[in-house]
Amino acid sequence: MPTRGLRGATTVTENTAPAILSATQELLRALAAANNIDPADLASAIFTVTPDLDAAFPARAAREMGWHHVPLLTAVEIESNEGLPRTVRVLLHWNTDRPTYDMRHVYLRDAVRLRPDLQGEFVPLPASEPDPLPAPPRRTADAEGFQVVAFQGEPGAFSQEAIYQHFGPHVSTVPVASFQDIFQAIEEGRASMGLLPVENSQAGSINQAYDLLLDHDLRVVGEVKLRVRHCLLAPSGTTAADIRRVYSHPQALAQCERYLRNHGWEPVPAYDTAGSARQLSETREPGTAAIASALAGQTYGLDVLEAGIEDSPDNTTRFFLLGREEPSPGKQNKTSIVFATMHTPGALYNAMGELASRGINLTKIESRPRRNRPWHYVFYVDLEGHWQDAAVNRALLGLLTRTAFLKLLGSYPAAVESTNGSK
Repeated sequence: MPTRGLRGATTVTENTAPAILSATQELLRALAAANNIDPADLASAIFTVTPDLDAAFPARAAREMGWHHVPLLTAVEIESNEGLPRTVRVLLHWNTDRPTYDMRHVYLRDAVRLRPDLQGEFVPLPASEPDPLPAPPRRTADAEGFQVVAFQGEPGAFSQEAIYQHFGPHVSTVPVASFQDIFQAIEEGRASMGLLPVENSQAGSINQAYDLLLDHDLRVVGEVKLRVRHCLLAPSGTTAADIRRVYSHPQALAQCERYLRNHGWEPVPAYDTAGSARQLSETREPGTAAIASALAGQTYGLDVLEAGIEDSPDNTTRFFLLGREEPSPGKQNKTSIVFATMHTPGALYNAMGELASRGINLTKIESRPRRNRPWHYVFYVDLEGHWQDAAVNRALLGLLTRTAFLKLLGSYPAAVESTNGSK
């Protein structure tokens, strides 16, 4: 049976043993009630306290609740002027088959500030609450045992091309309408993984994708980089001299703007690259072409009149592969995190110092507005290394003391660069 991590935190009104033990027991009961935990299934419990709580160890609260068989550990966090005061954190290692998306982390009292993505929505369940109905069977692989990977777009999309690049031909794909639907397909068990575009070398970051990573509790389990090669597609028998207008997604049209201008063709925006190819295959409108992937041409029976028509030869899209289970470390790994700092001078500088002082290289840092907190920001960071590496692990522990909240999005094997982006 797998062991999964369940997190929680609370704050204490005063540094006295009764206050610490009472708040800790409230937190443990809330975690148990929210997840229907049998303490006999707990492998261990790790507590940390801020340095201003020294009147009692919170592990004693678990013993007083009858958790005598559970191995317990308590540690004192590094002192920080920016952390939340009088805070107790706990990590429960729980032996359970329950999927991670169905687990409820619990943050009580002022500790709700540590996880704004949960939006304070937890309400402890009453002791008499009946056990939840068993979840319906989830289809996470097809009959042949292949991976089932969800992607946004229509068949023939560049995302589908990236899936084939990463997994090869032995993979099933599930097209969905939106980025949100990628997460939902995994959470509902209709897909075992999902491929989410997060960044393009020309257009920059995809903000909605990063917001969804904060909102959901899936892991980043892989990285894919696809060299985007736009192709001019048309029905069989069409020549370049016949073309008057070209359909595609606005971003694809912008990335081929010089090519279209040189030919004097009218760009016509469509909602999707592969969708424009499908529509053209259905209407076979005279004098019309579409810009999409070579895979889209193959999917919809269109000829590739010219490949690689993008203005920039290094047009690359970066994707995150999403899943529920953490992968084994690879030879070269990356770690992605998101955090917010206290709104005080030097807070970000001090947080970054935890990484710099340990020689950890950042490959990306980007800020996004923090919901419901005008002019406050969360920071998305990609760094080299795995969270299990000693230096990275110590840096993340240090960041816990210097941030208002910290979420580990995942550690995963770094992408192998694509050379041609076509299948």
